[in-house]
Amino acid sequence: MKTVIVACGAGLATSSMVKQKIQDIFKKNGISANIIQCTLNEVETYDDKADLIITTMRVRKKFKAPVISGSAYLSGVNEEQVTQQIVDALKS
Repeated sequence: MKTVIVACGAGLATSSMVKQKIQDIFKKNGISANIIQCTLNEVETYDDKADLIITTMRVRKKFKAPVISGSAYLSGVNEEQVTQQIVDALKS
C-alpha cells in the first residue's frame, strides 16, 4: 500500500478538498493508498514514509518523496495533467 501526504497551509480546508479528489482518483484507478492530511510544516515528519507528497502551496524544500502541486484541484485548471502525474508516480 502506498502512502500519500496531502498538505496545505493549515491542514484543513484546501487539503480536505484535494484529499477527496485524490481518493476518487485512486478508486477509479485501482490504487490502494493511505492518505495522510497535514500542514506543510508537518510534511517533513512523514517524508521517510511517503511515496508521494501533494501540496496546495509552493514547496521550496527538497523531500525524498516526489512532490506534486495539487492546486489544479482547487482551480480546475490542468486537473487531467495533474491526475496523470499522480497516477504515474504511484504506479511506477
